[in-house]
Amino acid sequence: MGDDRTLTEPVLRARPEPSQLTKDARWMVLIVLLALVVQHFGATWSTGFSHAGTQTTITSSPWVAWTLTTIGFAVVGSVVAIARRGAVRFDEHTVMGLALAGVVGTTVLVWLLIPVEMTWVQWAVEHGDPHPFVFGNVHVVSRYADYTG
Repeated sequence: MGDDRTLTEPVLRARPEPSQLTKDARWMVLIVLLALVVQHFGATWSTGFSHAGTQTTITSSPWVAWTLTTIGFAVVGSVVAIARRGAVRFDEHTVMGLALAGVVGTTVLVWLLIPVEMTWVQWAVEHGDPHPFVFGNVHVVSRYADYTG
């Protein structure tokens, strides 16, 4: 009838399954995007208070340094994971886990700094420092009472 070799060849070739590192990298991208959204909401806040005739408004917005730190953890972790692929100690899965811990840790740090920044600025202004040291994402605006009558 025909050549038997042609009948054993599959019509559609199976696509190779992606490696675990590829799957981890896809999850890392998704988690980094989610972390950046959560950081955006955590870094955006505003409060105000009055003390000794001074109205002080404190606003915070997302800071580029937190974003770059988060992305940096993911990129460096991915590059090191590729370099450590198949290693006996600190293999690619361990390195990706450490990178993920850095991403999540940065996001938690942003959220933990919210009450610390608010409390610090309020305490500093109430104790005579109208422009205390703050991270780059916090802006302090003080309006003094008009004494002209």
